[in-house]
Amino acid sequence: MAIIYSYPLDATPATGDLLLGTSIADGNATKSYTIASLVGLVNAQAGTGTVTSVATTNSTFITIQGADPTPITTSGTLQASLSAGGTPSNTTFLRGDNTWAPASSTGSPNIQVSDEGTVITTAVNSFNFTGSGVTATAIGNAVTVNVPTAANAITSINSGTGISVDQTTGDVTVTNTGVTSLIAGTNITLSGNTGSITINATNNPGTVQSILPGNGLQLDSGVITSLPTIGVSYTGSNNYILIGEDTAVITENDIIAFNQLSSSDIKTTTLSTIPIAALPLVKTYIDTGDANVVKNEDAIVPALGFTSTASINNVVTLTLGEYGTITPDVNTLYCLTTGGTLETVTLTPVNNNISGPGAGYVITGSVQGDQVVGIIGEPYTFTTIVTPQVGYYFSSPVLGNIVSGTIVSTVSVGQTLTGTIAAVPTPAVTATLLVVTNIQGGPASAWTITGNDTGAVSTGTAPHSYNFSTTGISTPPTDTNYTWVVTPTVGNGGIVLATGTINGSQTVVATITGTLQLT
Repeated sequence: MAIIYSYPLDATPATGDLLLGTSIADGNATKSYTIASLVGLVNAQAGTGTVTSVATTNSTFITIQGADPTPITTSGTLQASLSAGGTPSNTTFLRGDNTWAPASSTGSPNIQVSDEGTVITTAVNSFNFTGSGVTATAIGNAVTVNVPTAANAITSINSGTGISVDQTTGDVTVTNTGVTSLIAGTNITLSGNTGSITINATNNPGTVQSILPGNGLQLDSGVITSLPTIGVSYTGSNNYILIGEDTAVITENDIIAFNQLSSSDIKTTTLSTIPIAALPLVKTYIDTGDANVVKNEDAIVPALGFTSTASINNVVTLTLGEYGTITPDVNTLYCLTTGGTLETVTLTPVNNNISGPGAGYVITGSVQGDQVVGIIGEPYTFTTIVTPQVGYYFSSPVLGNIVSGTIVSTVSVGQTLTGTIAAVPTPAVTATLLVVTNIQGGPASAWTITGNDTGAVSTGTAPHSYNFSTTGISTPPTDTNYTWVVTPTVGNGGIVLATGTINGSQTVVATITGTLQLT
């Protein structure tokens, strides 16, 4: 065998060309191999994934002609074609059954027609255009439909108050966003439910809305806005006597009222006609003060004297024996002598232990240093009168103002005055606010009270001035669906504030009136 490099060189070997080699598996025998088998062996050993062969198969609609060569191991040709039956041409169409066929004049083209998104048919057969002025023309198979614009046609729709539109042109949906219905409320009637509606408001038929107790009155039962019963107030700062206090000096001809037990009726009398028997305590007080006192009829003011006691025209001193020999004269005062000496009783000391302000009372009658002169065995009395000043009273009575006894010698007798003087109490009075509203045209939830509201109080001593000056109402209304026709204010009379003066505790009223309307 010639040396390898001595053979001629083939610059374009083919995969089918042969190469010499030794087969180890066959005892090192010399064999020939194709270049293609060596390429396949090298690629397989390297694991590069190179396709080693390609085979073909047909689908329902596509036919793949056999590979050339078959199978393709290095390079080859694949040719695909439609598998449909029939003859393709410019007058045939590929149907769903994989057949070339001409278009049919029967059956449905399966065209869907909808009206504003709603399906009318899924297989329309024909269209017929109708309507005034609508025309359809055709040039060959091209059809033109002409819908003329209507005269004075609406070109757009815009929303107004209480109305909304989803768009201004095209297929427009109009929605009512305002009043959707009318319902007649209390004292309201409607002429109908649709079209032109007349709303009639009936005036309140005279029903009392509320009753407020005034001076000297009280709420006996119920509430001020429902079944109230008003009565005379006998207690507290608003009692009918205290509330009408007007200090004055009473005279004998002034009239007072009293309950007559015999008839259970109220009667009247004057002070001058009150019998002394009707005032037993007064009678006892006077009788005690007049004990052992003799007084002639007053010559200047006769009414001030004792009309049952004779006037003294003469005074005669004599012994008891001499007195027994005469006929006494009714107008002569006989003084009997016993031969004894005169003794003096002096009122001292006087201890004033009256509690309270000294300016609250005055002392008259017997005072410290006053004396009674008489003989032994004669009675004596010192009566001190303690009178409260206007605006004061004795919360505990005066005691020790009368000192009495029998003369036994010339002595001094003491006096101790006790008691408590106090100012007539001026009770606190309270004005309690009640806000009364009369708002038409909307619910109570559409507004709120501002500032001083029901339940607010103002307290002081009588007479007490109150002024709930901040009472108001929400402006604008809290419900944005409403507005005030006229905003209630103090200036326009929509708000009447509670202000004034009271002498007793009572409820005072502020009023708010107004009318709402829907926006």
